[in-house]
Amino acid sequence: MRNAGKIITVAAVAAALTACSPPNEQPSDLPPGVDPTPSAQPSPTQNEQGGQQGEACTAEDIEVTPSSNAEGYEVTIPRDCAVPTELLTRELQPGTGPAAASGDQLDVDYTIVAWSDGQVKENSFGELGTMSVQLGDDQPQFEGWNEALQGARQGSQRLIVVPEDMGFAQDSDHPLAGETLVVVAEVVDIAQVP
Repeated sequence: MRNAGKIITVAAVAAALTACSPPNEQPSDLPPGVDPTPSAQPSPTQNEQGGQQGEACTAEDIEVTPSSNAEGYEVTIPRDCAVPTELLTRELQPGTGPAAASGDQLDVDYTIVAWSDGQVKENSFGELGTMSVQLGDDQPQFEGWNEALQGARQGSQRLIVVPEDMGFAQDSDHPLAGETLVVVAEVVDIAQVP
């Protein structure tokens, strides 16, 4: 009889403890009052030009393929990293001959793509013809050309990411003002200054 009383007492205590415990509670090393469930991380937000905030994209993150009509390039801009804020370059194909330096005049074919929507905005291949860029000139089409084309050789193909402050920022009326640009440039000719 004593054993029956002990069993009933133990069962009653266990039932009371079960009733007082929250469902599915697991043992924890956390101090009382600390929520054991991790707070949900906010989802990445889109920045103004389409990329997600976080680590900046690199030139290697951008895919470049020749256009299907053989006039220019198709550019695929990643959307899982932030818009770069500094000038980036990547040699797609090396050229030959002496490297371009300040004062040299380069004839360049180019495709310009807007980072925000990934669309081609200008394409000189078979359309506009080459553009002349004099390295070191204070008034190139946009500031990024001077730095991005230094050291290029005739025949080289170069991917250039031009941050908005090095693009058409000085020309507020330009449709690409305030836009980060992705440029694929081919150096057709270099007239070197002696």
